[in-house]
Amino acid sequence: MFGFGKKKKVAADDTIYAPVTGTVIDLSEVSDPVFAQKAMGEGLGVKPSDGHIVSPVAGTVTMVASTKHALGFTMANGLEVLIHMGVDTVDLKGAPFTINVKAGDIVNGGDPIATIDLDQIRAAKLDDVIIVVFTNSADKLDHLNVTTGDTQAKANIGSVTVK
Repeated sequence: MFGFGKKKKVAADDTIYAPVTGTVIDLSEVSDPVFAQKAMGEGLGVKPSDGHIVSPVAGTVTMVASTKHALGFTMANGLEVLIHMGVDTVDLKGAPFTINVKAGDIVNGGDPIATIDLDQIRAAKLDDVIIVVFTNSADKLDHLNVTTGDTQAKANIGSVTVK
């Protein structure tokens, strides 16, 4: 009657949500060449104006890096998504990050997942760009549509189509 004990299911949602308030940029513009050259898959970057991170997709949390700088998700359509917070921030050993989810959690697009201390990242002279990539793009992604420019966290900034 109240849904207690029911297993939450991943929403069949092909929308991409802005992971943070800021400016959406093309993946080729991020400073990390591995991501910019799409070696990890298709995606996008967002230059953040605050440190409140939300899920870019509806999915199951599949991975939280021990250094807290990256999280993985699997969408209902089978796409695997990586959100990577900053460039070379693995070197900060988790200090600027607070993660609000764990592996196995089911999230909707726009749900709060983390906070980052942008001042700490900038003080370390690192790039604070938030990167979202679809790591199994070659096998599963048919089309990625993303609108660049200024955005608010949780805003619909695009969509994906699977093969």
